[in-house]
Amino acid sequence: MRVGEWAARWVPPGAVAAVWIYEGLVAKVLAARPDERAIVESVPVLGGAAGVVLVLIGLAEVALGGWVLTGWAPRTAAAVQTALLAGFNAGGLAFGGGHIAEPLNLVLHNVVLLVLAWLVALRRHR
Repeated sequence: MRVGEWAARWVPPGAVAAVWIYEGLVAKVLAARPDERAIVESVPVLGGAAGVVLVLIGLAEVALGGWVLTGWAPRTAAAVQTALLAGFNAGGLAFGGGHIAEPLNLVLHNVVLLVLAWLVALRRHR
């Protein structure tokens, strides 16, 4: 396999996976982004469990990044990514909007991530 073919095959899913792994591991599990915790703490039903919920979300995001890298059930993976990001964005904006510095920027970045995730899924499904 040539370098260009290798890059075309692995760079797009690697980029999607890298976002999920960073957001899960660094931002949530390792707590490098205090705004993430503040957003989760803003959800009224979580109470004192916000820290645990944040770590569980982070671990799920890391697992999702791994799933993307495997190439297994790519359309299902893209659908799960879509559902999670829609839920995370809706919840974050509804409950923790005051902790999100640039809400439009957040949504735009996530739309771009989902476009790439679906391009990866549709290409791998062929």
